[in-house]
Formats: sequence, C-alpha cells, structure tokens
Amino acid sequence: MISLSAKDERRLGAKEHPKISQQFRGDYDLKRLTDYVTGVGRKLATHAEYPADRFRFTLLDTPIVNAFTLPGEYSYATRGLIALAGNQAESAGGLAHEIGHVMARHSAQRYSWQILTGLGAGVLGVVTRSRAAQDLANLGGTLHLRGYSRDQEFQADTLSIRYLTRAGYDPVAMAGFLAKMGANARFQAKLRVGADITAAYNLLATHPRTIDRVRRAHSAVQVKAPGHVRLGCRDFLTAIDGVVHGSSRRQGFIRGPRFVHPVIGVELTVPTGYRLTNLPDRVVAAHRRGPTVIFNQARRDGARFDGVCHA
Repeated sequence: MISLSAKDERRLGAKEHPKISQQFRGDYDLKRLTDYVTGVGRKLATHAEYPADRFRFTLLDTPIVNAFTLPGEYSYATRGLIALAGNQAESAGGLAHEIGHVMARHSAQRYSWQILTGLGAGVLGVVTRSRAAQDLANLGGTLHLRGYSRDQEFQADTLSIRYLTRAGYDPVAMAGFLAKMGANARFQAKLRVGADITAAYNLLATHPRTIDRVRRAHSAVQVKAPGHVRLGCRDFLTAIDGVVHGSSRRQGFIRGPRFVHPVIGVELTVPTGYRLTNLPDRVVAAHRRGPTVIFNQARRDGARFDGVCHA
C-alpha cells in the first residue's frame, strides 16, 4: 500500500477541491446556511484529534443527498443532505461521520488503494511519495463517490458518536437520520426508470451503513455527554429558512417531460415513456424498455458541443 504523508494529503486535497466544486456546479451561496454548516463542523472538530482549524467544510449546491471527504481534511455536505435532516443533531451526525472518516484516514486509504490496483504492483518500488501524490491527483475528482467498507463505516460511526456526544448533541439522532436516508433512497428508486443511474450519488450506496450498526457503534462508545444533550431544532430551522428545495435555477428544472435551464438558455422535451433525471454534470432520459439518452455538459471550445447526446 502506498502511504501518503500528511503534507501530501493536504496537497492532494487542495488540488482536487476545485474539481469537486466544478463537478457539482459550484458551492451553495446562502451565507446563513454555509456559516451554519461550517460552525457545526468546527464545533464537532474541536472534539476530534486534529486541530479544528485544519478542517474545511463545503456545502454543495445540489439536491442529491450525499456527504464525503477528500484527503487533507476536506469535508463536503450537500444542500439535499441538510434539507433531509429534521434538526441540528441529525445534520451534525452527517458531518461528524465524515470527520470520523478524516480522522481514520479512510479517504487517503482509498486513493492509495486505487494507485495500487491501477498502476500495478511492479511500479511500487519506484514510486516516491511526491510521485504518489501526483498520480493520485491525476485520477480526477470522482473517487470520493466510491464506497467505504463496512469496517470503515463502523469505525467512522464510532468516532462520530464520540464527537457528537462530546459536543453535546444527542447521538441517537444519527440512527433516526439514517432511517430517513433509507426512506429517501427507496423513494428516489421508485422515481427512476431503467438502470440505477444515480447509484453513485446515493449516500447509502457510497456509505454501506445500517441502523443496527450505528446502534452497535453507539453501544461501543463509552463517552459521557457534558450535561444535557440537545437536538437544536430552533437553530436548525433558522439556518434552513429560505433554502431551495430540489433543483435550483443555476442547475435547471425538470417539469414532466421537459428540462429547462434558464441560465444557459437550454430547453429539451423527451418523448412519452421517458423520465428525466437532473444530475450535477448531466441530464439523463431513461426508458424502461428503450435506450437511455445522456445529455452531457461540455465546454464550448470549438471542438466540443455544449450538449452531447449518447444513446
């Protein structure tokens, strides 16, 4: 296994971070909510093993329910994840889980494993730490969507419950939030037609967790809360006031068989029997018994089209 130094991890995270923002069409620009996410994240991070000021929390402007990390203390949550929560303790549970992955260096392990399997064992003897970081950075900004192992998830849950409890949040709320995520995933699956085109963006697909494992992690953690545990309902409701639900103007809208993007001036209508899905980097039209059509977003550079259709 290739081992990255802490310096290499931070360099890699800093290089990949702009790609994440671009892939998800930018960060969310509601300052009250972004400050809320950063504030809750920093509060949890003060009870972790790294200095809190090393963490960088980013809220992505997408209705997709997801959260993930990059090496170098970069943590991400989506607008959809925060909107699905019912109180501050539930939203804090999602952030604490990602901090747990950071502390256990799971993201760095996944990147290192990708190098091991992608480059082959023969190259390991000549790859230096700096070369490893360069090769990892060249993999692009999509590996954050690949799932963790069950052991890694249990370890992240154990750490997150420790941080939640120390910060004064009710750690039991994490199990309730996980039930909500499961219900949301089942609902989204019913809306989809044909192939599971959004599996890579499903939080339960990238984080194979169960309520029983979260409860088992809670039982394994012997940490006392500093007084009364809180859900933080009022603070949470204040933070999410005015948050866009579903697709935003910057991402375009789906209205039945029509997709409309008012910012770039694109509109398309699919035939009867197709269902549209608006993803961060493409629009997918799927049919249960017909071909799947993908409209990709591309640069206008003379050699590529603004929209590319693949049947």
